[in-house]
Amino acid sequence: MTVSHSRRKIYVLAGILILIAAGIAAFKICVLHFSFSRSVNAELWVMECRIRFDADNGPVKAVLSLPYELPGYYLAATSQTPGYEYSVQERDSRIQAVWKSGERSGPQTLSCQITFIPDASAGAPEEEPPETPARPHWAGGQKQLAEQLLKSIDPGGKMPAGQFAEQLFRRIQKNDTPAVSILFAEKHSGASLIHTAGKLLAMRGIPSRGVEGVFLTDKRRRQSPVNQIEIFYDGKYHRYDPVSGKVNSREDFIPLRYGEDSLFEITGGRQPKLRFSALKTNISAAGLNRLRGSLVEHSWLMDIVGYELPVSEQNVFKRLALLPLAVLLIVIVRNIIGLQSMGTFMPVLIALAFLETGLVAGLIAFLLILTVGLAARALLSNMNLLMVPRISAVVVIVILLMKVISVLSYAYGFTQGQSITFFPLIILAWTIERASMVWEEDGARTMFRQLAVSLAACIPCYFLLNNAYLQYLFFSFQEFNLVILALILLLGTYTGYRLTELKRFKSLVTSCSDRS
Repeated sequence: MTVSHSRRKIYVLAGILILIAAGIAAFKICVLHFSFSRSVNAELWVMECRIRFDADNGPVKAVLSLPYELPGYYLAATSQTPGYEYSVQERDSRIQAVWKSGERSGPQTLSCQITFIPDASAGAPEEEPPETPARPHWAGGQKQLAEQLLKSIDPGGKMPAGQFAEQLFRRIQKNDTPAVSILFAEKHSGASLIHTAGKLLAMRGIPSRGVEGVFLTDKRRRQSPVNQIEIFYDGKYHRYDPVSGKVNSREDFIPLRYGEDSLFEITGGRQPKLRFSALKTNISAAGLNRLRGSLVEHSWLMDIVGYELPVSEQNVFKRLALLPLAVLLIVIVRNIIGLQSMGTFMPVLIALAFLETGLVAGLIAFLLILTVGLAARALLSNMNLLMVPRISAVVVIVILLMKVISVLSYAYGFTQGQSITFFPLIILAWTIERASMVWEEDGARTMFRQLAVSLAACIPCYFLLNNAYLQYLFFSFQEFNLVILALILLLGTYTGYRLTELKRFKSLVTSCSDRS
């Protein structure tokens, strides 16, 4: 197998890994609605609907119209009503919650929890301009009364739609003419008023529709649905409060139904009562990811991501997920820059220990233990001990030294020094043994140079592993490690000069140029 053929295989493999990572990340963003942002100020709205009714000793089926699409949110509806089969269905472009049950009798309570999950990509649904409404039908002599009312408001018939709607509702509220009294008898609120007002608007060719919904008011309990009317002019719908007759511009209104559609239907029950409650909470990006993933049909997806793990295990894996990034840094230091550390991945392991102690306290403790350990190792070497007993003796000395540091730290109130026990004992012992062997074979200068490189490399590794945003990003999008793997494979094909070699052979290049 030629070198070029082997490289082509590595390039293809690296490309496949990057494509797989991109596909998984796209799935999480587009389907699970994961976010690269780690904002902790996202607002999460939860609205609960409780439906009480009396069952008629037979099968029960209840249908509730759910909210329409809202800009900046996507909705998820769940229910935990014992004894009822719950599902979310789409019928005639409407989303509905459906409860089904066998024979039921007596008072019943259904509950539905609607979660408004922030989603920047969710825009308002596109609506086509409505057609000009048909001439409405009036019973008896109401048509003449309606025409009389319209002429009293706008004799010339040229008033703009917005101004006409305002004058119409103002006249309804005044109730100062026989036409208003008869047309709106006992209709000064609710769906009946909206229906009659819509017929009057239709006579002027102004499209309108009734809408029933609730206001998303924080910590407000047991609110009933309210009726509003939306009038189309100037290229969009304007929502009016039929009681006050003024434009209602509140953005927290949640529409549940439009037009003549029913908000709630029940079979096998009577006297239903609907009450809504709303609650606003702040949630972190990780919490949003957990919530979004839990609403997916296949729950095993969240098991793969890791959000179903206990919190303590999640904290561990958030740091472990960044280890490949730290390993990539070591590959660059050794293969591109050309610096030799003491052990291939010793800087990464030291950085892991510094996560528990803190960088400054960890460096001081590490250098102190290393100095004492090297001195003990030099003393043991003069005794001509075998390798395993010698390393074991160094481990015991390191343990005793760590205990002394912890006791002294506690006595003098230095809390960071107490965490020194988190240092990996075997790593410290092996570092001491490795440093002493390099000292004996290559001299003290080489040993100190490799030790300095290891400490210099562990510092950026420490900041990488301790970065909260990177922990969130690589834990939520663990497929990024496939990209890291692809980069490491590509770096493995590099056979050019290292940066340190350019400086090392600079004199040879200069000599050759002088000869020419």
